[in-house]
Amino acid sequence: MDRYVCDLLLTMAGPESTPIRGGVVDVEDGAVAWSGPASEAPDGAGAALHHVDGLLMPGMIDAHCHTPMVLLRGAGEGLPVDRWLHEVMWPREARLVPDDVRIGMQVGGAELLGNGITTSVEMYFHGDAVAQGATDVGMRCVVTAPVIEEDQLSRFGTWEEQLDEMVATRDRWRDDDLVDVGLGPHAAYSVSDACLRRIAEIALDQDMLVHIHLAEEEWEDAAIRERAGLSAPEYLESIGLFDADVLAAHGVWVSETDIDILARNDVAVAHCPCSNTKHASGMAPVDELVNAGIRMAIATDGPASHHRLDLFEEMRMAIRLSRLHHRDAQHFPTTKALRMVTAEAADTIGRPDLGRLTAGCRADMVALSMSGPALQPVIEAEDDPIARIVWSGSPAAVSGVWVDGRQVVEDGQVSTIDIIGATEQMTETARRLAR
Repeated sequence: MDRYVCDLLLTMAGPESTPIRGGVVDVEDGAVAWSGPASEAPDGAGAALHHVDGLLMPGMIDAHCHTPMVLLRGAGEGLPVDRWLHEVMWPREARLVPDDVRIGMQVGGAELLGNGITTSVEMYFHGDAVAQGATDVGMRCVVTAPVIEEDQLSRFGTWEEQLDEMVATRDRWRDDDLVDVGLGPHAAYSVSDACLRRIAEIALDQDMLVHIHLAEEEWEDAAIRERAGLSAPEYLESIGLFDADVLAAHGVWVSETDIDILARNDVAVAHCPCSNTKHASGMAPVDELVNAGIRMAIATDGPASHHRLDLFEEMRMAIRLSRLHHRDAQHFPTTKALRMVTAEAADTIGRPDLGRLTAGCRADMVALSMSGPALQPVIEAEDDPIARIVWSGSPAAVSGVWVDGRQVVEDGQVSTIDIIGATEQMTETARRLAR
């Protein structure tokens, strides 16, 4: 057994998530065996003792990402989403081979880990390569390769072939501790009725998560109404997709009726505030979604969407947008934001054993140094550690990261791959794709 002793412990076990001063986390076989105040810790005789300077918390979860898009970071700057996809992203992605995606996922995965993110929900091509790149760096990953009907991407096969490959990918990775595989229909407007109906059948039969873009852009509603006479949520409910376990990304352009549909079907939503603001897509009605009881996470979207894979920045953006909208400086508490990248993010993917440091949960942990200038000064009578993390925290504060009990970041550096060599290879690949 390994015993981690820290100055501050955040288990994220309850809605208040009160920090514990002088905390202990016992880890055995990749799982948390016990956590709590050091004064109440069970006998640790024989345990390997590890002292963590600063704060220990659960690894963060990025509930919507396209991490291998590090290969395309900065491309199509200033374009709205529709032009960005059709004119820049899809032409380059049509040239991707599995090795490209693997190296993109390795480098992007190292960035995620270094930023305190231990799990990502990925929608990207060549699902096997995504899974392999993630396991190469030692991170946890939900792989949902996109199913899309688009002439520019025809080399990925018919939608039937794409679905067959995703089921085969699920079978190949079924026994891996760090990889789960779901289905990734790109969006209601980019996939046919027949394809979506088949995805619903497979998801229910194979117990696979469905991960889909939903109502990201205002024009999507008009496109679906022209095709089906319904809003996107109405349409997806009508064809049975919401009978499955669904994680919807964005949820910006939704009406009260749409929100009711999402709530009664228990559809989870990943809120991507930085991407939505960079592309001027709009602002998701987060409060209305939360008040309806919808499971929600804060996510980054892809690094080609707004460059960064940084959930500290996303939390701050989510809070600021909400407070500005409501003109209320007390709206959207920092604890809520932190829960939406840990415990509540885990709930959006049906993994209550993630995003918390309590007995039985996986030992996915992040150590944050609290001594940096950005996190100082500390007046004990006034100190709110969660507010300090959310408002002043950054990837620079991440000193250590563990996934399934294995340390993958030491002294702020990813230790699982040759990051310099991998980055050089990624740059060569990015240049080839840009030609």
